[in-house]
Amino acid sequence: MKKITILVATLLMMTIAAQAQAIQKIIDKYSNDERFTYVSVGSGLIDLGMSFLGDKVEGLGKDALSKMKGIRVLTFESETDEKVMKSVVDELTKVIRADSKAETLVESRSKGETTNIYFTSEGLLIVNKSAKELSVVCILGEISKKWLKELVEKNKE
Repeated sequence: MKKITILVATLLMMTIAAQAQAIQKIIDKYSNDERFTYVSVGSGLIDLGMSFLGDKVEGLGKDALSKMKGIRVLTFESETDEKVMKSVVDELTKVIRADSKAETLVESRSKGETTNIYFTSEGLLIVNKSAKELSVVCILGEISKKWLKELVEKNKE
């Protein structure tokens, strides 16, 4: 029985790890495509920013920055190639649905534009889509639901 439990736990962890890397694979797939704009901010730059801000960042704000391992942004702008946008959105949707930890935090639709913010196993994922533009922002890090709740409560004060 112990062996089966260990096997199931191992398979579950491997599945979660594979799903977490799947969003990164999608971003990597399109990051070198000339039709896309790609920006990656590593933890080194985040740490550098924290050092410049010094005491101006405190509490949960400082905690937030320290948990971030990076930010990756992928943008596609086109008035004619909706197939590419649909393909990227479909790939992301499949990964999000397969991620057992994924949860929709925000879903907004207004005047032909949709914005979705997801809590995933690898951080936060923001997908903004309009008729002419698709932006995918992935904030990587050790972001927990508990921490997000504390951040929201702190900002209400």
